[in-house]
Amino acid sequence: MSDYRVIHRKQDLGMKISSLYRQEQLAVGIIDVSSGSDLESTLKWFVSSFDFSLHVITTEERADEMALSDLYPEVTFILFKSKMTIGDYINALADVCYTTYFLVFRSDAVLIEYDGSFLMNALQDRNHPSVITPLMLSEDGEVMPTLRAPFLRGREFDPLSFTPTVDETTLEANLYPQMGLGLYDRALFQRLRAYDTQIGGDYYQAADFGVRSHLLGHPIFTSRALSIQFPSKRSLVEDRSECEGMARFYTKALSIRRIAGKNVVEKWKPYVDKELLNSEVKKKQVIIQKTDFFSLMKNWKGVEAT
Repeated sequence: MSDYRVIHRKQDLGMKISSLYRQEQLAVGIIDVSSGSDLESTLKWFVSSFDFSLHVITTEERADEMALSDLYPEVTFILFKSKMTIGDYINALADVCYTTYFLVFRSDAVLIEYDGSFLMNALQDRNHPSVITPLMLSEDGEVMPTLRAPFLRGREFDPLSFTPTVDETTLEANLYPQMGLGLYDRALFQRLRAYDTQIGGDYYQAADFGVRSHLLGHPIFTSRALSIQFPSKRSLVEDRSECEGMARFYTKALSIRRIAGKNVVEKWKPYVDKELLNSEVKKKQVIIQKTDFFSLMKNWKGVEAT
């Protein structure tokens, strides 16, 4: 049984018929994470400025309280019974939107740059990235350190942080999409099996998706062509504390070593999900994984010219 219900946007008959013969290119999903006034101002901006399919991910209580579906009939609403993880929200958006690409956004942010031509060319490149993440600016206009690089401190996953450049002609490697924000290739996202919602924390969900994407051969980039600003944030803090299902991340990310061109399974103690190791890693992941986490650390490249 689904944890959410969908109120689809109202379309006239002509739009419904035409949509049968073409797939829309882009959907925008706005995750409701702040005040009702933030959500409404973000919605108003996108409705007036973006000619793409709009989706809002929020709770039934919030939608009813603000009468959102009546106020915005051109918007699709994905309504959860209660607050869930970022992974739950993004997976639902990917299932509902039926577009080639989808952009994950937040109600407490402002879109300040979107170069659609550049971004689509980058997503269709031979590298076939799974997601392009945004340059993020603080309330003061400072670029925040949202680039992550793979790193281990002892047995602990402890990614390094860097500040992106503001060069329009480069794509900078990023380990995972912070807060899930970014422009995704929908078909590839689903082939990668989306976000693992058996992991209970947003940070480890995003890290799991990002590392898995890289290990299966699909990079993640950050680009100035997609830039957002947080009007009421000076910095972004990730909750990296232990969470339910955290061992699932470690098991998928670090249980395979690539030795002499072959994948070999080794338990990554002390974080082992034995059931996942036997059912997924040993039977499926070991066959399709292109590299390992240790090679990612050794060969990490920060910038790719376009």
